[in-house]
Amino acid sequence: MKTIVSKCFFALAATFLLSNVSGQEDNYVPNGSFENSDLRKLKSQGQLEEYTEDWFAATEAPLDLYAEGMKSEKVNIPNNVYGKQEAADGVCYAGFRAFSKDPKLPRTYFEVELGSDLEKNQLYCVSFDISLSDLSRYAVNGVGAYLSDRKIEQGNTGALNRKASVLHKSDKVMSLQDGWETVCGTFIGTGEEEFLVIGGFHKDSDVEDEKMKKPVGITGVIKNQAYYYLDNVKLRPIDAKSQCACSAADEVRTDLVYGSSVVLSESMTPDEITSISAVYYAFLKRRPTGAGSATVAKLADILKENPSWKLRVIGHADEDEFNEGKINPRYRGLGEKRADQVVAKFGEIGIDASRLVVDTMENSDPASTRDTDISRAQNRRVTFELIK
Repeated sequence: MKTIVSKCFFALAATFLLSNVSGQEDNYVPNGSFENSDLRKLKSQGQLEEYTEDWFAATEAPLDLYAEGMKSEKVNIPNNVYGKQEAADGVCYAGFRAFSKDPKLPRTYFEVELGSDLEKNQLYCVSFDISLSDLSRYAVNGVGAYLSDRKIEQGNTGALNRKASVLHKSDKVMSLQDGWETVCGTFIGTGEEEFLVIGGFHKDSDVEDEKMKKPVGITGVIKNQAYYYLDNVKLRPIDAKSQCACSAADEVRTDLVYGSSVVLSESMTPDEITSISAVYYAFLKRRPTGAGSATVAKLADILKENPSWKLRVIGHADEDEFNEGKINPRYRGLGEKRADQVVAKFGEIGIDASRLVVDTMENSDPASTRDTDISRAQNRRVTFELIK
């Protein structure tokens, strides 16, 4: 193992002590900010594996390291061969090529062995900061992370043909140059993941590229690539997706309410009407919408016409809402709270509470198990059963 005697190392030591004092969350990525590096001989591109702990290339294309105070401006911070950028964390960062139209400038991929075993069915958040270099002709989408159960060692400089485990939520073109933006996302562990790879994973034909202009005051020649600085890589266990929001704009969508297209006919029996009736909700909401109130009114008519019948009112929540309840007591038992609100709505239109039985399934009986916003909206509901 190399002896580490650099500015980056001392910054790492200070950060480590601070994190112990403040109780920051676990990070399963060792040397996630590239601070653990020996900089005494760092002079040019492609030397990261030689002088940095833990990280290595997933292909034959070499990796780049940058640091403050370097004699060579090729690898200096903030001014270097690809532009100007301060570090997002500490005094070191790395750089990778996510896309290229120059055969002499292949894509590069950062790989690291995770510092802890992952657990099956545990929710994890992956995040990392990137900044598009000033001398990149292109900004692209498809920048992400791939989790692997084995070490990836591709014996050439070609693009990795892998489906990214984590991309930006909207898979947008990452074009910020003056500063850093975060790529983050969640995945559920299988218990087999051991390595993390970061890079550009879309095929050239699937990449959305945006041409960039050289920023004012930057000298040098623009290259036919999308080159990003990389810093602050993290992988950590979480309880709910809201703990992995890259920014306020990336938080869980809260306004989507599922709209049922069920059409009632006069020939339907009360049991049939009841079985297809449901009240749907926006994320973390518990009060019925106008459409939900209309459903309650229809079922109230059935109860009024059949005074000996009772109605079971069953509350449900989607998986994300259930997880939110683990970290915020306000959202705990959300399905039951929804059912209680529906019972109150029945009371407002003349149905006695003695004729209503509250039950809850929370997240245990999903209407859909697909990982889409619409499917999750289908699961945020109150359903009904007649009791005769």
